[in-house]
Amino acid sequence: MARRIHAFLAALGLVLALLLALSGAVLSVYPLGAALAPEVKATSGISVGALAGAVKKGLPEVESLKRLPSGAIVAGSYDASGMAVQDYVDAHTGAVLHPVPPRNPVYKLLRNFHRDFLIGNPGRMVTGTGAALLVLLVLSGIALLGVRMGGFGRLFARARGNWAHRTHTKLSRWIVLPLLLSSLTGAYMVLAEFSLVPLNNAQSQLYPASADGQPATTPDKLAGLNAVPLSQMRELTFPMSGDPTDVFTLKTTTDLRMIDQGTGAVLERVPLTFSERLYDLIYRLHTGKGLVWIGLILGLAALGVPVLAATGSVIWWKRRQATHRRIKGNVAPAQADVVLLVGSQGGSTWGFAQSLHQSLSRAGFKVHVGPMNAFSGHYPKAILVLFLAATYGNGTAPASASRFLARLAEMGAPPAWPYAVLGFGDRAFAQFCEFAKAVDAGLADHGAERAMAPGFINRQSSQGFASWGNDLGAALGVPLDVHHQIAQPQTRPFRLVARKVYGADPAAQTAVLNFEYAATRHPGLWDRLLGRDGKRPRFAPSDLLGVLPPKKPVPRYYSIASAASNTGLEICVRRQEGGICSTWLHDLPVGGQIDAFVRTNPDFALPPGRKPVILVSAGTGIAPFMGMIRANRAHRALELYWGGRGPGADFLYEDALARLLARGHLARLRVAFSRVDTQNAPRAHIQQRLFEDAPHLRDLLARGAGVMVCGGDAMARDVAAQFDLILEATGLSVAQMKARGSYLEDIF
Repeated sequence: MARRIHAFLAALGLVLALLLALSGAVLSVYPLGAALAPEVKATSGISVGALAGAVKKGLPEVESLKRLPSGAIVAGSYDASGMAVQDYVDAHTGAVLHPVPPRNPVYKLLRNFHRDFLIGNPGRMVTGTGAALLVLLVLSGIALLGVRMGGFGRLFARARGNWAHRTHTKLSRWIVLPLLLSSLTGAYMVLAEFSLVPLNNAQSQLYPASADGQPATTPDKLAGLNAVPLSQMRELTFPMSGDPTDVFTLKTTTDLRMIDQGTGAVLERVPLTFSERLYDLIYRLHTGKGLVWIGLILGLAALGVPVLAATGSVIWWKRRQATHRRIKGNVAPAQADVVLLVGSQGGSTWGFAQSLHQSLSRAGFKVHVGPMNAFSGHYPKAILVLFLAATYGNGTAPASASRFLARLAEMGAPPAWPYAVLGFGDRAFAQFCEFAKAVDAGLADHGAERAMAPGFINRQSSQGFASWGNDLGAALGVPLDVHHQIAQPQTRPFRLVARKVYGADPAAQTAVLNFEYAATRHPGLWDRLLGRDGKRPRFAPSDLLGVLPPKKPVPRYYSIASAASNTGLEICVRRQEGGICSTWLHDLPVGGQIDAFVRTNPDFALPPGRKPVILVSAGTGIAPFMGMIRANRAHRALELYWGGRGPGADFLYEDALARLLARGHLARLRVAFSRVDTQNAPRAHIQQRLFEDAPHLRDLLARGAGVMVCGGDAMARDVAAQFDLILEATGLSVAQMKARGSYLEDIF
């Protein structure tokens, strides 16, 4: 098991680990302008006040002093033209040595690549993922190393196996701990960037400043500054010239101090927070700044990652050649009586295929199972070719069947074998099993003979699959016992803490439900390292919450309407007539508990970059957009178009949207009500607002804006048609935008 986990993680994060390791290794030894930095001498006996006074004499307009991790002192000031400048100063005399040189552009480029692959926040998410994968990879490697060596007590015993095994083992036992330190600290820094771990800086409560207003005294005469050794200073900010009420702000290694510029009294002393000091330590450990020897060790360890990747790949390939079998008893396509081709996106259809393979094999058939993308048309011994095809998104092909229809079109003569199609989908979607229907029609148009009518399975129904298996057995002339038990995803308990209900009609109300994670035990260190923090699972805006209603353990999915930085997890649920899950959630009392899990939804995430995004939704389709808007701390230009029934009880998130507009999280809001005339506009659907704003939207789209649409199928079709009209003059179309990933839909 440890080997499988290790191999899986290596395959998953190999490229990321290599990029991060190699760029980190170069950064650890890159000459950061050391030849131009001043020599750092011992500063014992020198106080902050003494240095500040000496620098003030030579640089009357000095604004700040900063002590770098190396010990060098940098003074910040302004030149005669008002431009900010930075100079190295002598810690003993305060004299200016020379200007701080500009950052080396190659180093800056490499550093940014290491941090975010030059694409900003999305890149930081990727580097964070890479660091997390590297943590897990190292931990699984340590476990595997202990197993291979016969216990950790024999860790440095003679390595066994071929050259790849020996090299992999010898190098691993020397570099796993530095790699673990590097990846853990890197992952923590990324989490801190996205406020996923506490990072609370010490804050002064003196606002406005509370100095006594006495005439300013030179810094070297102020007791509050002279009491602090220079070795403890991080940064000193001078009071504003001419303002007797302003203060010195001194940040030391332990606290933040406000010091009166006239009396030298310490007006306020705020200890640095634990999270602030922890982050500083982690930053220094990861970068080696101020700890050069650690940086060199981490750099050397990172250089070993490509060697581990190469030898590990050789080990995996040799083992795969000897032992890898996809499905037990799977025969070659040319020898199969029954060929079973699978179109799957998330992997669940493969489970049905394996169960069917077992049933057919027990009945005496030779069966081949493979992906639909491997379709060749040449199956000389086949008496039947089966297609198990799931539908992805709004009627499109799933990942393992994305090339099937093109391969079918390349066939010459009609196939000699009969076929049958079984589709998998969800009847809640208008395009139910649409891809399976396209497969069936394509085969029929190509002259293939149907062995039986196409079948359709709703929501992975085991009963429906068994019933279809009976029909298949009848078509083959043999009894078939076809069963498949679906493995339920691991769920977590969530407790309802608040609800807000919209709508006057009880039969069609919408409820905004706020949940908190109901931890069943106190998390330990291992839980925290793996993200099981005892509060809630991690999620991103647009991710889905899969809810399992009682007695009906088939998940219903709801878009998460909150950002990960919020205190709870929020969904928006409309009561559906006869809806088991929606009715149960609406009737759930505050304090009631549900079992649910988070499913990622990366295909409906905000496009990377800073370009504007047009968000279009109706009703509960606003839910994923609320999470995105709430997480928009960078104030990216998000424009929301939303349609509802009326402005009274049906205006979802009215107050929250007003606050988000005021804070700049939302750039623009356009609303349409379909059943009520308002003072500002008659009743209309959301596409009418798009029509009214056509020139503005055309300008945004011409500048590269993206479009995201969430809501019912009919609304999405109308919105797409309206955008086609808007785009007509530009030569673009919705189809072209979809092809390049700038027009995204989440349709229900």
